Amino acid sequence: MSEEGPFVAAGDDDALRLPDSADLLKHLRFWPRDGRITLGDERMVLVHLGAMATLRRELIAAVGVARARAILTRMGYVSGQRDGEYARRIRGTASYYELFAAGPQLHALEGMVAVRPLEVQFDIERGHYRGEFAWRSSAEVEAHLESEGRAAEPVCWTMLGYASGFTTVFMGRPIVYREVACRACGARHCRIVGRPLGDDTPPPEFEFLATHPIARPGPGDPPAALARDDGPVIGHATGLRGAFALLARVAGSELPVLLEGEPGVGKRHLARAVHDRSRRAAGPFVVVRAGALDPAGLADALARARGGSLLLADLDRLSPELQDRLLHAFDAGDHDLRWLASTRVDLRRGGLVRDELVQRLGAFPVWVPPLRERREDIPLLLGRFLDQHARGLGRRLVGVTEAANNALLDHDYPGNVRELWGRIARAAVLVDDGAPIDRGHLFSGDEAPPARLELAPAGVLQPIGAAAGADLPGVDELIGALLDRRAGIDALEQALIRGAVDRAGGNLAAAARLLGLTRPQLAYRFRKTDG
Repeated sequence: MSEEGPFVAAGDDDALRLPDSADLLKHLRFWPRDGRITLGDERMVLVHLGAMATLRRELIAAVGVARARAILTRMGYVSGQRDGEYARRIRGTASYYELFAAGPQLHALEGMVAVRPLEVQFDIERGHYRGEFAWRSSAEVEAHLESEGRAAEPVCWTMLGYASGFTTVFMGRPIVYREVACRACGARHCRIVGRPLGDDTPPPEFEFLATHPIARPGPGDPPAALARDDGPVIGHATGLRGAFALLARVAGSELPVLLEGEPGVGKRHLARAVHDRSRRAAGPFVVVRAGALDPAGLADALARARGGSLLLADLDRLSPELQDRLLHAFDAGDHDLRWLASTRVDLRRGGLVRDELVQRLGAFPVWVPPLRERREDIPLLLGRFLDQHARGLGRRLVGVTEAANNALLDHDYPGNVRELWGRIARAAVLVDDGAPIDRGHLFSGDEAPPARLELAPAGVLQPIGAAAGADLPGVDELIGALLDRRAGIDALEQALIRGAVDRAGGNLAAAARLLGLTRPQLAYRFRKTDG
């Protein structure tokens, strides 16, 4: 970033003027023959306002106002997060405020609302934020007036979610807005105010941001957060919330549960949460690693878990001999315990565990997604881990720099949540008191995530902000040849990707390294070349 330190502006301050949006507009494309509209890498859709009004009316009629508000807020939050990631790619070298301003500009570009900043204060490194904005021409107000008429309370639910999701990505910690004036209630314009969530209980519509541990809620309550030893298994990504909902339903039963997922995603802590929510919560919770078990160890674990729950971790590593013994113990039914298991691989395909045992212990499988598939949870986890390490070390941790925040969001986390926790722990020890955590505290020089890339005019991928053709031999001749052929940028990108994949013999991971991309980034672009 070219701008450093806190930003404060209010009223008619020239600093609050929104920058030109041409850099955002040029990435909005219509593909009529393919039936697609794209904004950067994201597929978009045009929706009739009348359809929005109908959806709103049907939602309110089906689930009530409170639940409808929560659903639409969540929908907007995801949209804001996606645009936050897009803005980071497009304006990665701009000032903090220009990057932040992409949120209001994209919201307007997408036809939702015209935004006028009234006051903006932020210090990313110290986590301070206050934003106040006026909204004109709110599409959501028009949809609500068409479906429900005049309102007694503010109605811009989706747009509040959007503002919160975008600013959360920008700040690297949860930010929540509230609507203090709404045109649907008679105000001239809508007006919103945003602040960090902090340790406060979020408003009901932002319940998915809750990070407080829940010990034993009622049988119908979804687990918004689940306690663990080195940090909570928290998150609001769709995949993780789906796992939470399944575990909340099965916890009160005696059905065996199989937790599937990569190492470090929190399977053991989720299993503990199932135990804590079960009728056996007062009994022992015994964990054994299947790969280290012998017959005596298995017998001892079965005895210690009586009256409670037994978690067989890494079931895929259980020896064939012990698989037979475990199958016999399960079928005998004389062990008073709840069966829980975890695995790093798909047991139905691996052939590592007997089918009969998979059928019994895998009666209720639950997939826990890796952290790279739920990057929107990183700000939540970062805030929680910073608080934990600050308390553990008895020192003040003020936050992270923009470079560190970008690196954390870009990293693929082969070690998942456990790796993120460890990186924050290391940084908390290395950083000086009162100083923000920087990229170097989190990553050593040879493991830092690759710089985010952009497509240069010559059709090659380069770090954002790099001088065009700085170190490319013969670049002038290459540019001239490409311009003479009138090759479009999209065609050049596709040709480059296909060439890298061909050179790597079809190995996407190797091709990604050639291009300086992560494998998921390349996989997404490679799918587009066939789409």
